[in-house]
Amino acid sequence: MTKIIAVASGKGGVGKSFFSANLAISLNNKGFNTLLVDGDLGGANLHNFVGLKVANVGIYEFLKNKLDIKEIIIKTPAKVDFIGGASDILGMAHITNYEKLKIINTLKRLNYNYVVMDLGAGTSYNMLDFFNFADKKVIILNSEPTSIENSYGFLKISLYRVIEKLIKNNPLLEKVAVRLKSRSKNYKRVEDILEDIKGYDSNYVDKVKELISSYRVGLVLNMLKFKKELNVFFGFETVARKYLNIQIEKLGFIPFDTEIQESLKRLEPFYYYSDNRFIKERFDEISDKVISNM
Repeated sequence: MTKIIAVASGKGGVGKSFFSANLAISLNNKGFNTLLVDGDLGGANLHNFVGLKVANVGIYEFLKNKLDIKEIIIKTPAKVDFIGGASDILGMAHITNYEKLKIINTLKRLNYNYVVMDLGAGTSYNMLDFFNFADKKVIILNSEPTSIENSYGFLKISLYRVIEKLIKNNPLLEKVAVRLKSRSKNYKRVEDILEDIKGYDSNYVDKVKELISSYRVGLVLNMLKFKKELNVFFGFETVARKYLNIQIEKLGFIPFDTEIQESLKRLEPFYYYSDNRFIKERFDEISDKVISNM
């Protein structure tokens, strides 16, 4: 079965689409049959990073026009197969749970080794669920304080979302489930959630602990300008362990390079057209790590 790699970020502007595209190209270049999917259902632009001016078909046509999934797969100048997202289409950012499951289940049945799914920024339920359905979860951030804060917020809410889905059908834990969904009354620490669950139904404590211990997320630091910025990894790892009880996998970093924006303006896939071997080597290292524990 096809393995899905979801790439998310807490905010826009951190280079998530650039990373997703070049990760997919790196995997494809290694001989893995890879499909790149634009999971942004409100402002899709991933096609630009694989050399396409526009994606004429995409997820909208699959869901609303009932096209077969194979009819919306596009060959790209980046030599990687591609499915476009949706942009400027009323309602597409708020698809139903059935439509969400249809996308995931259909992608898993395709004849690819890997699907790299570039998710829209933010913490909508669609993005959280796409992220949590994935076989490999990757968060990309840069060293800016807002990026770090929003990335941690995304990770926290993603974890709380899977806990909430686990306990929501247990009437004894209804109050905990409601609080997990509340942004204003949310739990600061996972230990506080476990303590509440223990008070209402102690039989669920071990189930939630098992879920948390199996929750794995990889971290990529993008736009690195100075070596000292690598400390972001260790700070993020410490906070995630302290408050969420989860381990972070440090997948690697991508240096800042003005050539990246220039290649995008020319619609030239960076991995193939750039002379910067150092950045391409970083992508190859990261793609190895991404698939090593799947």
